[in-house]
Amino acid sequence: MKSYRTLWPYFVRHRLRILLGLAALISVDLLQLLIPRVIKFAVDHLTDMTATPSLLALAGVIVALLALGIGVFRYIWRRLILGFSRIVEEDLRNRLYAKLLALSPAWFLSRGTGDIMAHATNDLEGVRMASGFGLVALVDSLGLGLAAVIFMLWIDPSLTALALLPMPLVTILTRRLSGTMFSRYLGVQQLFGRMTEQVREYLAGIRVVQAHVREDLIIEEMDRIGRQYVSDNIRLTLVAGSMFPLMLMFTNMSLAVVFYFGGRLAIFGEISPGDFVAFISYLNLLTWPMMALGWVVNLVQRGAASLERINRVLDEEPDIRDPADPVEPEDIQGGLAVSHLTFHYEGREERVLDDLSLDLPAGRISALVGRTGSGKTTLLNLLPRLFEPPDGTIRLDGTDVKKMSLAALRGAMGYVPQDGYVFSGTVAENLAFGRPGASEEELAAAARAAELDEDIRAFPGGYRTELGERGLRLSGGQRQRLALARALVLDPPLLILDDTLSAVDAATEERILNNLARLRAGRTTVIVAHRLTSLKIADIIHVIERGRLIESGRHEELCCGDGYYARLHRLQMVQTDLDQAAASSGPEAEAVV
Repeated sequence: MKSYRTLWPYFVRHRLRILLGLAALISVDLLQLLIPRVIKFAVDHLTDMTATPSLLALAGVIVALLALGIGVFRYIWRRLILGFSRIVEEDLRNRLYAKLLALSPAWFLSRGTGDIMAHATNDLEGVRMASGFGLVALVDSLGLGLAAVIFMLWIDPSLTALALLPMPLVTILTRRLSGTMFSRYLGVQQLFGRMTEQVREYLAGIRVVQAHVREDLIIEEMDRIGRQYVSDNIRLTLVAGSMFPLMLMFTNMSLAVVFYFGGRLAIFGEISPGDFVAFISYLNLLTWPMMALGWVVNLVQRGAASLERINRVLDEEPDIRDPADPVEPEDIQGGLAVSHLTFHYEGREERVLDDLSLDLPAGRISALVGRTGSGKTTLLNLLPRLFEPPDGTIRLDGTDVKKMSLAALRGAMGYVPQDGYVFSGTVAENLAFGRPGASEEELAAAARAAELDEDIRAFPGGYRTELGERGLRLSGGQRQRLALARALVLDPPLLILDDTLSAVDAATEERILNNLARLRAGRTTVIVAHRLTSLKIADIIHVIERGRLIESGRHEELCCGDGYYARLHRLQMVQTDLDQAAASSGPEAEAVV
């Protein structure tokens, strides 16, 4: 029950709604308890031969009025209590979503997207059922059950004691099955998360799946995990599904006892026939609380397992957060200084960056070059604190980035990662993602700078074209240029491009970089690129090897040396000459090359 501590504030906040709903629920139970009394009244008059049409009509009217009251109060409690469960579900979903957005990227590296999606679907559904129908079933089973027992005691205490003889078995059974249900519910929810992740991953990569003709293998894999999911659910159902039949069995055992002993009491005149019929009616009313008790255990255990999983996320503390007293610079120029930066990812001993020191001056275009795995992307991820750098190793305009608020730090940066992620929605919505109030002209200007405006206008809907999930309608180069244009709409003091134009041809890349040099004159820009000829616009180029700075300078200076940059430049020039020769000599020469 510790899992339910998360729901206590909701009960306190909405206590009036809940109390009114419970009052309506108890009113329904009380009205239901009066019906057997009316039946007793009518049966006794029938057996005494004193019943008249008007008396029976009166009994019928009373039952009808009681039924009307039951209907009205049942509507009220359903509106209030089940509405409360929806409020809990909505607020928990918002809290969960806000927590996920606050967690650092490192947290997501060890969690599957499918499992996270299961938290927001199946787990929240379990909590909603527990806080709605679970609460109703609990109060109903206790209130109606206790009241029914009181009325039974009023009729005949000894017969009531006999009727309740099987009931202690219910308590024993409930205690034995509840722990098993909790562990099995937890296992089913975890497996559902794995299955959801498998489906999401294969559908997201459907083109790769079809290109490699792996449909049959994936169907087999999904069939295997699906069979396991069914098997685990059946094992759970063997426990959860046994609760209702067993509760009903115990109630019917009580009914058999009442028929034998209560019938004898009625025959010998110790109770009236009306009392006997009313007693059976109350015992039948007790059937629902007994069944509800099993349902309560079912819902509570499911809700507890779901809340256990949700609480694990809600209890997570972001690794990266604002300092206690953040510095808020008024005018950010974008100058970055990296000093003796050493970094390795959690769980790995190998250093990605090793005592790295370099300057990325304000108002200039700086470039980072190096082999794949040299640490360039890691460095760029550390600048906006997507991963946490050591204290004092990165400074923005002289201020340690760890002393700035995340909003101020990241708000000063336009960061375009390698994958050029595109959201579902229209082109315009993607471009205005960081600035929802941007005008159409501002969006078009950013698209022109990214050499994308003509492509967009060629789409059937222009800037209103729906792009589909992850920008499925776009090519790789178009996605990268759209991501770049989205950052340009922000016009940030510091623009960071992490190999943003790798899927763009050399001529287009050169035009885009020239556009950037013109538009961002006097603004800070950091570029990672592999085509060295594109870096002629850079004011300073830093070459990184195995996390260390090995050389720095302008393009012309580095090309004149004999370091990594010069060797790589010569190789790329040879490759360019070969490509040009192949293009000018026709298909046969290209095939030879």
